[in-house]
Amino acid sequence: MPTLILVTSEFVTLAQTCLKAKGYAHLPMVVLPHPFETLPRDEVRRIADERFEEIVQKMTMPLKQPAPAKS
Repeated sequence: MPTLILVTSEFVTLAQTCLKAKGYAHLPMVVLPHPFETLPRDEVRRIADERFEEIVQKMTMPLKQPAPAKS
């Protein structure tokens, strides 16, 4: 199942830390501007249009194999 992490620039480090801790550091991530929720609808649409190709590319590329769990 295709999986992609969408995160705003403010939370990249937190997202990477959480993904690594759960064994999902290999998942693709797209970083959006922060803050996002206060943007006008037209600005959200513009960002979506600009990032569409990147999102499709990352959703359709083969995933890197996760690193084996350490014992």
